[in-house]
Amino acid sequence: MADSFSTMGEVDRAVAAIKQIMERTKKLPPVLVAAYSETLELATSAVVRRFFEGLASQCPEALEYFIDVDTLKKAEDERQTKLETIS
Repeated sequence: MADSFSTMGEVDRAVAAIKQIMERTKKLPPVLVAAYSETLELATSAVVRRFFEGLASQCPEALEYFIDVDTLKKAEDERQTKLETIS
């Protein structure tokens, strides 16, 4: 089982490492994605927010490795449907 990030500095170092790997190889190793994903599952909401904000600002192309785009699209479609129902 993975440990959670214990400091914001660890989050920042993880984001920096991801950025460096993406710059060098243009992709992330599946084992790294799996390890960070498991770590994020155990993390506080503040840590998760810091991680994704860091990726969004420093390495947005890496977001696709950590976000299920289909799930986000479905959630957005459901939200839009609810808004249309209210209107």
